Amino acid sequence: MNSRPEATSLHDTLRAFAAALRAPPADDAAATFAQSIVADGLSGDARLRVYRNNARAVFEDALQRTYFVVRRRVGDEFFAQLAREYRVMHPSRCGDLHWIGAHFPAWLGPRLEGTGYEWLVDVAQLEWACEEALVATDVLPVDVAELGKVPADRLDGTSLVLSPSLRLIRSNYPIWSVWQQNQPSQSGNAIDLSQGGECVAVTCGSEGLALHRVAPAEHAFVSHLAAGASLGTAAEASGLGIEQLPNTLRWLFGAGLVVGVGAPNPEVTR
Repeated sequence: MNSRPEATSLHDTLRAFAAALRAPPADDAAATFAQSIVADGLSGDARLRVYRNNARAVFEDALQRTYFVVRRRVGDEFFAQLAREYRVMHPSRCGDLHWIGAHFPAWLGPRLEGTGYEWLVDVAQLEWACEEALVATDVLPVDVAELGKVPADRLDGTSLVLSPSLRLIRSNYPIWSVWQQNQPSQSGNAIDLSQGGECVAVTCGSEGLALHRVAPAEHAFVSHLAAGASLGTAAEASGLGIEQLPNTLRWLFGAGLVVGVGAPNPEVTR
């Protein structure tokens, strides 16, 4: 794209171009910038529209890939409208398109308030947790035998270092069921929201993304562990029964969610 010599600098021209790409169609600044573009067989306005349409399409495509379930539940047309509104408030500021949807769940809350679709905010949080898990630091899990090396009288004060990919979501809605039912291979039938809330642990390991539906006490227990609490403190604070502890620990190790036993490892980025 060529611009006339009167542009004060390349930096100013690029800033004006970026603003014109995101501005509403009738925006005066965008129209002024279009007039500064050398026509050369195609008007400046037409040239700008090409870039605007491409930028919008790329943004919307990236957002809908991240929030596939939300899009499926609200429909393509309404999701496209949400994407346009969201882009005005949170334009892409990174060359990596993965991060376009980072602010979407928080933005969606006020947008859906009073619509009856508030539950989709929690679904969006779950979908973003999946995206975060996919790009988290890859750390090899440890075997449950490592826990067996800890003396019995020290187990209560032992900490578990959990996988950097672990994300924990708690909702008053059945978000795990909604997510499962709305995967590409599923029918997408509506879920009865009155069936109650669900807690989900999201992780990504050698076999890819995994979503585990967990009981509220297990969710609280793992949340405390993730915050650095010892096994004893986490169990007491979460209300996890002593009879439930062996199965919960078996699941944590079996799912590859434990990457260290003992004091938290500062080299593991969470």
